[in-house]
Amino acid sequence: MNCPKCKTVELRKRGYDSPANCYKCGGMWLGRKQLPQFIEHADSGINESGGTGHHDEITGLCPSGHGIMIRARIDIDQPFYLEKCPTCGGIWLDYGEWEKIVSNRLVEHLHEFWCQSWQAKQRKDKQRVNFLESNRQILGDQVFREVMNLSELLKEHPEKGRALALLQQEIF
Repeated sequence: MNCPKCKTVELRKRGYDSPANCYKCGGMWLGRKQLPQFIEHADSGINESGGTGHHDEITGLCPSGHGIMIRARIDIDQPFYLEKCPTCGGIWLDYGEWEKIVSNRLVEHLHEFWCQSWQAKQRKDKQRVNFLESNRQILGDQVFREVMNLSELLKEHPEKGRALALLQQEIF
């Protein structure tokens, strides 16, 4: 099996059930059968070899020979792409991506990354964070905090419409 990013470098395994690693770029191939054990032991350091981390611009061919892998954007602070073989279910992780998945507590969602519903939820969540941050910057910390506290207080209140009308009346 060759590295899908370096193309000519053969992937190496440390043991029978271990992932196949690229000594050049530091990438890692997790076969479908290896995924459960890696999810179970998510906190352990995986990428032992150094890597450049500059291979995220391209996808690659499945190291097991099944053709082009599909990509999923992982939209965290520093977004990146994971690749998965649609035939065998193996996942390619560029150097450092496993640690990002673990540190962002996304391990339990590993199989969902390629689902449209998960991607849509991630986009919606990111838009909300950006919306709130934009409003915090415009309003200032104190007013933003007060508005958010008031919104939490009124969210389930049976007369929230009346409260909003009162607030609007008092402001204008």
